[in-house]
Order: sequence, then structure tokens, then C-alpha cells
Amino acid sequence: MKYVYAGREIYPVVEIYHDLIPYIAGITEKQFYMDAEKCADAWQASEDALQAYFGAYCPTRVPGAAPLSYGHLVSIGAPYTLLEDSEPNIKPFAKDIDEALYIIKQARGTDFGAHEMCRHYIEVNRYLQKRFPSRNIPPLSGYGFEGVVTSAVLMRGQDVFVDMYEEPEKTREFFGLLNESIIDFCFWSSRMNGQEPVSSFGSYLCDDFAALIPPKLWEEFVTPFWDRYYSARSTGSYRFLHCEGLSKAHLSHLRFAKITRFQPSVSEKLTLDDVSEMLDIPFDWLLYAWKVTNMSDDEIREWVDTTVKAGIFKIRTQIGKYAWMTGKQGRILAFMKAFEKYRIE
Repeated sequence: MKYVYAGREIYPVVEIYHDLIPYIAGITEKQFYMDAEKCADAWQASEDALQAYFGAYCPTRVPGAAPLSYGHLVSIGAPYTLLEDSEPNIKPFAKDIDEALYIIKQARGTDFGAHEMCRHYIEVNRYLQKRFPSRNIPPLSGYGFEGVVTSAVLMRGQDVFVDMYEEPEKTREFFGLLNESIIDFCFWSSRMNGQEPVSSFGSYLCDDFAALIPPKLWEEFVTPFWDRYYSARSTGSYRFLHCEGLSKAHLSHLRFAKITRFQPSVSEKLTLDDVSEMLDIPFDWLLYAWKVTNMSDDEIREWVDTTVKAGIFKIRTQIGKYAWMTGKQGRILAFMKAFEKYRIE
């Protein structure tokens, strides 16, 4: 399907939360993460169920091992928990800034693929590729990383925000070393997935916890590290940033990292007008999953029309376990049908 407004193509997108996959299949999230056969069965069951309900409007997601955004940190020693029906989470593992520096210095030269969790991901993806031979499933699908600020918070806990004031020099050193470790992980991951370590086009970054740093500190603790990351990852100019929770005061600072496309996603402090006013780069806009489920057809159409007329080219919503278990799938279908007036083929 192709949609156009004012001569410009627009892209409505329904993203699938990974918790929907095991829910539809009737398995626990732990089984989805840790049992390759049940994971594959769940992907097939969810694809069948989504296709049966949405038909031509069916949202899609390429099968892969269940997403672990903290793969990099797990590979350098982060302790993780995996409860019966939740995704893995890691615990802070540096009691102070000195220990954080020690850990990240010791992590230099880490064989990221040696960790048992990473080996598990490789095996799961190998099995999934056999079950879905027509799909291109990378060996490390799902085994990911976070940006430097988010990774620092996950290592140190909330005390890292105190470190910035009490130990600014050590904190900058820690951020710099951690950033290099993330870059090394990305190089390694790209090679494992058969990709060029340094892209000629551009690169992406997700770093939500940067939103917790006051804008006045961004040039000290955020944007220099982002700029270094993008410069290392690509020779191209495209720089995609996903950062949730920002305020209007943060937006002018994106230019210091030369961001060329912004995804605010869940950022309740921002309005569509705020972002349009403050930025001269493309950005997408999200109808939050917990909001769309409580909206009428008319409210959804009004939201879509307002967003389209604001010149947004990628317009998103999401479906997860909550919508399915409460029988609210129809709200997602209403979102897609709201674009029919803009459809040209």
C-alpha cells in the first residue's frame, strides 16, 4: 500500500511489541527467550494470528531471538535476572565511579561472543533460520546494545547522576571508555552479522536515559560521546537518534551531535508543535500504545489527520500483549484504516 499527502509519501507503521509473540502462543516470556523451539513456534503462531485478524493491514516483524538490548553489558559481565514471565533485566554492578572505571578498563579486548548468553543467541538464531529459511535472520539478531548514558546508568544505577557533579572528570573518563567499548561491540557485531563494521551511509543510536541529564550538561556528558560514536560507526552523514523522554529544552542540543533524524517515541513532555518548532530535521511521531487502545475511531482519525498535515512522513503506533489480552486489536486496525483517504495504490 502506498500513501501520499501533498505530493509526499507517508508511511503508517504498526510496530509489534515482542511480548505479544509469546502471549499469542501461550508460552511464558522466559520460554520465548530461552527455548529455541518454543520461540520458533511462537513466531509462527503469532504470524498466523496477526494475519488472520488484520489481513492486508497485517503488521510484520522479522523472526529472531527475543530482544535483549543489554547484550553488550552482559558480555562484559553485567549480572542479569530472568523471571518466569518477564524479559531479562540487568542489575547495576559498579558500586562507585572507581569500580566502574576499573570494570570498563578490564573489559578492553573482551571477546563478546564468549559469554554463554551470546552463544545462546547465536544458537537460537541458527535454529530460527532453519525454521524460517526464506527470512534473513542475522546470527546476533536480538543481542543488542544501548548508548553510553543508558549503559552507564545500567552499570552504576542512579548514582551516576551524582557522579557527574561530585566526580565530573572521572565520569567523563568512564563515559569515554564505555563509549569505546560500545563501539568495539558494534564493530564485532557487524562483522558477526556479515555487515561492514563502518557504514558508508550512516548509523543509529538508542540512548533514552540521556533525557535524565539536564540540557545544560549535555555538551559535557552527552553530545561529545554521541558524536564520537557516530563518527566511528559511519563515514556517512545519516545519524538516527532514538531518545525518549526529552523536553523542549533538550532539542536544540541535538545539533551538537549532528543528528539528522530524530525519533522522540514516548516523550510526553514534547508536543508535535514543540518538535516542529525546534528542529529542522525529519522526525517521526508515535501514537502511544496505551492511548490508542482507549480512543474512538473518530479520535484516531483526528490524530492521524493532524499528524499527516504537520508534514510527518513516518507515523507510528504499537501493538503488544495488553491490546491483545483486552480485545483492543480493533483500535490498531482503526489506526491503519484512518490512512485510507491518503492511499493511492
